[in-house]
Amino acid sequence: MRHSFLPLAAVLSAFLLFPGSSSAAIQDFDFSGNFQNDNDVLLLNFTVGTQSNITIFSSSWDDGGFDPILAIWDSAGIFVTGQDDGGNVGSTLSNGVLYDHGTWDSYFSVNLASGSYTASITQYDNFWNGNNLSDGFTHDGNPNFTFDLGFGGATQPMFNGVWDSIDPRTSAWAFHILDVEDAGVVIPEPATFIVWSLLGAIGVAAGLYRRRRAA
Repeated sequence: MRHSFLPLAAVLSAFLLFPGSSSAAIQDFDFSGNFQNDNDVLLLNFTVGTQSNITIFSSSWDDGGFDPILAIWDSAGIFVTGQDDGGNVGSTLSNGVLYDHGTWDSYFSVNLASGSYTASITQYDNFWNGNNLSDGFTHDGNPNFTFDLGFGGATQPMFNGVWDSIDPRTSAWAFHILDVEDAGVVIPEPATFIVWSLLGAIGVAAGLYRRRRAA
């Protein structure tokens, strides 16, 4: 099944310019950028040093972006947990900055064992298909599903849905992973570079990855 991932150039740019730290110190990581298509899939990897509660949340909906869906997968690509709406209205501190989040932002704390994990981020209602990341997502192959489902009138050529009459979607996403050892944009293995380049297409997204040590 075909996935619509972010353009390869954008992923490489975000990772190579701002690589994750190799330090074992507990840190917060902040990521932001833009999708190119409604059914894009963003993958972030992160490392948990010792079993603990970590927090992952988005601040994109509350800042005018799209309604995100978050899922967490273990190192073998097996589903761990997932969430659409966090229902948490307020602000959370990451790297000394307070980020606002709304009802339809993803927000939850989860207890994870030591190891490596992947967080997948999609736009509502592009849910995961099964218990394996390789099973894909509901709207694989349909880059304009918000229009097809009648989510609303066009505000951007590819991001044309609205949740209601006063909340237009845009392509913006912003996610924060707190209290982990390391995190970064997932880079495909060399054998998949050509495939990702073809699928991810036309145009270069400027995905911004921002990481600062907490004061």
